[in-house]
Order: sequence, then C-alpha cells, then structure tokens
Amino acid sequence: MPTDDLSRCSTRRLEVTAALHRMAGVTLIELVVTLSIAAVLMSIAIPSFQNIIAINRLAALTNELSGALQLARSEAVTRSKTVTVCKSNDVSDSTPSCNTSAAWQNGWVVFVDDDNDGTLDSGELALRVGQPSSANAVITVGTNFANYVKFKSDGQSEGSSSNIGTGTLSICMTPNQRNIILNQVGRLRIESGTCP
Repeated sequence: MPTDDLSRCSTRRLEVTAALHRMAGVTLIELVVTLSIAAVLMSIAIPSFQNIIAINRLAALTNELSGALQLARSEAVTRSKTVTVCKSNDVSDSTPSCNTSAAWQNGWVVFVDDDNDGTLDSGELALRVGQPSSANAVITVGTNFANYVKFKSDGQSEGSSSNIGTGTLSICMTPNQRNIILNQVGRLRIESGTCP
C-alpha cells in the first residue's frame, strides 16, 4: 500500500506540474518584444493617420464653400436674378449680414441680391448660411473676391472690385491647400497645392 500511495502522489505531482505549464502565459521577454513591435508600428501609423484626417477636413471645407458658390450660380440662373455669396462674421445670428471687415473663414451667406449691391439688405432672401467646419483654416482671396462673389442671371460671376468674375479662393490648412478657381462664365474648378 505505501508504494501505491507514493506512486499516486508522484502521479498527482506530475499532473499538477503539467497543468501549471499549460496555464503559464507568456514570458516577460515575449511580452517586451511584442510591446516593442506594437510601439514601432504605432509610431509609423499615427502621423500618417493624422495627415489623412487633415486632408479630409480640408476637402470637407472646400466642398462646403464650393457648394455655396455652386448653389448661388444655380439659383441665379433659376431665379433670373443676381445671387451673391458674401463673407460674414455673424452667421449664427437669426439675421446674418455681410461684413466687409470679416474674414471668409468666419463664414458666408448666400442670398438673392435684389438691388445688386453685394449686401444682404432687409427683405432680401437668405438662401444658405455657411460656417467652416474647421477652426484652423485660413481662406484667402484676391482683391476681386475680397468681399463677395456675385452670380448674374446668366450664371456669370462678378467680383467686388470689378466686373471681371475671375479669381481664386484659397483654403489653407497647413501644409495642405485647395484653390477654388472661378472663371468668367462662373464655373469653378478645384486645385490642390501647398500653403505658402
């Protein structure tokens, strides 16, 4: 009997030892190597992902502003009236207005310009109010579109400094830039570039 107890005890000890080996996870060295590889991969992926996010924000803002310009041109032709897009810094007000001291990145208003003066007057219909979705964007324009862009009933564009409707609105989110380029007949195209 004592031999049986001894062999049972030895067998039981071997079973416990085998179970402990099966339950053992990873060694410290394996864990450190895995974490090191993960850290290297993350250091490569995160900057690339941040650049993708910045480019998408720039594209969204460009689409917002170009959409407002295209709406203005379409409404001018449809209504056979002048429709203007002007810069505004009070777009969240119930009655937004055009403001020549505002910056384009503060916002814009699309409206039917009944008296053709480039200013949203009482009684004129505001069609859309736009506010950039990104706070760190800078929108620059030439002198022709410094205050507003008008679209006449035939769809042709006109600037605030002359009757010539050509010009560029540049949207910059460092280091990326998109240019909305308007030609004389009011059509726009978008070009990519880098901020100056």
